[in-house]
Amino acid sequence: MASQETIEKSIHAALASQENDKLKELLLELKFVLKDEESVIDKKDDRVSLYDLRDEDVSLILMHDDVKVRQFGAFCIAALVGEKAGEAIVDAYLNETVEYNKEHFVKALSMLPHIPGTDKLYDRMNVLLELLKDEKSESHKHYVKEARLLLGLLRTVGGKRSFTGQKLKSEIILTTNRNFREVTLNAIKGFPKKLFNAGVMTNCDDIDAVKGIRTYEEMLFAPPYDEEIFGDIGNDSDLARKYVKEILTPYVLERMKIKKGEMKLPVSFRLDIKGEPDKEKELQIQKTLSEIVEEESAYNLINIRNDFDIGIRFVARKTGALKPLVKFYLPRDERFTYKTTDIAAGLKPYLAALIANLCREYMIPDAKVLDPFCGAGTLLIEREKALPAEFLFGSDIFPAACAAAEKNLKKAGLNDKSKIINKDFLSLEHKERFNELITDLPFETEKKTVKELENVYAAFFGRSQKLLEKGSFMFVYTRNSSLFKKQIAKNNVTMIKCLEISKREGAYLFILKI
Repeated sequence: MASQETIEKSIHAALASQENDKLKELLLELKFVLKDEESVIDKKDDRVSLYDLRDEDVSLILMHDDVKVRQFGAFCIAALVGEKAGEAIVDAYLNETVEYNKEHFVKALSMLPHIPGTDKLYDRMNVLLELLKDEKSESHKHYVKEARLLLGLLRTVGGKRSFTGQKLKSEIILTTNRNFREVTLNAIKGFPKKLFNAGVMTNCDDIDAVKGIRTYEEMLFAPPYDEEIFGDIGNDSDLARKYVKEILTPYVLERMKIKKGEMKLPVSFRLDIKGEPDKEKELQIQKTLSEIVEEESAYNLINIRNDFDIGIRFVARKTGALKPLVKFYLPRDERFTYKTTDIAAGLKPYLAALIANLCREYMIPDAKVLDPFCGAGTLLIEREKALPAEFLFGSDIFPAACAAAEKNLKKAGLNDKSKIINKDFLSLEHKERFNELITDLPFETEKKTVKELENVYAAFFGRSQKLLEKGSFMFVYTRNSSLFKKQIAKNNVTMIKCLEISKREGAYLFILKI
């Protein structure tokens, strides 16, 4: 027998008795309950039972005369009934007559693990694109919002553009560590290249020839830009429209052509402003330029929040001009695909690659390498990329870091020549001595005081000399260089080099010999 609470909350009963206000109230209440719950799946059966939502109610709710019933119902049905209600939600979406309500059906569909009727959804996107090209009507803002949501949804079911600009001549910027830009510069072969303040610039007609360089952080494309003509696009919307229509849009679409077999979908983008000191102005420019890009590209470029094809970045120069740059997220960056698991304080892979590169001339082939604070294993992997070792051994006091390192080393194909143990380095023993150490030392945080670091750094040298052969090299990256230098002076260690990686962060690389 149903409880009194279930009877009072029965969606089925309210629907059958045509108590529309009661039905809306229950669906809205259920929507808020589902949004607040951390795991809908764990409590799905309880919610279905309590609110008495039945399979036969689905189509009646989705096609109900009341717009709010349809809106609240789409969310609740997607959350509780799930994939088996997918076709009904798609049909209701396509039959929805109130334009502002369509977006709620798209949001409901995005909750499903599998989206049915994608051909119908692609057709709807084409209709929307035609509507957006028409003269603006009262529904225009709703078309825009729906198109953004629908594009985001279709991208999850394979509706992604490919990058087609591999062989197009492009001015490319590789952002790097500013103190060692020449490392990346020297890795570029066969193309014009030069240093600039944030990295390296090259004119290249073979992207594949440079994308594998390990020491850059980002690869950015610089569309044609004449500052004398377009320098005021941040303040002059007419100028911005001209630039977007005549230069930026053709540049992007030439590099994101629709390949045979791909659905004809717009390019998705996210736009950011960098270097504008006035944050309120930055947000306003970002909003204005995002709208201009959509409109002047005839919605061939559409702004979505997550998982976009490209990032459009306008960088404020000292002159006040905004220089446009484009980051293509396809093709995927394959350099660091071993990084399946990370930890909060872990080194960025490109920085680990730079550190390994700077140490390479002192490395010996087939070394037995120790990383006593290995974290997620990134530095060990990049050490191996720089020069193959005989064996890679890592330790870390944190179990989660060790688990991450094991996964990453396995993904990198180094499982057979590596070992990770969960142990405090200061009590670590090993039957064989190592002949190389590379590590990123712990640094000062809210949880680790300067005094604690002094103790760690002091003990580090004593333990290292017990584990390393005489004459071994130590490659140590630290963000507390002054503390580390004091300990070097107290120990029988020769400092070969001290390289400033980041003055602002106090980060230095020490190359030592014991």
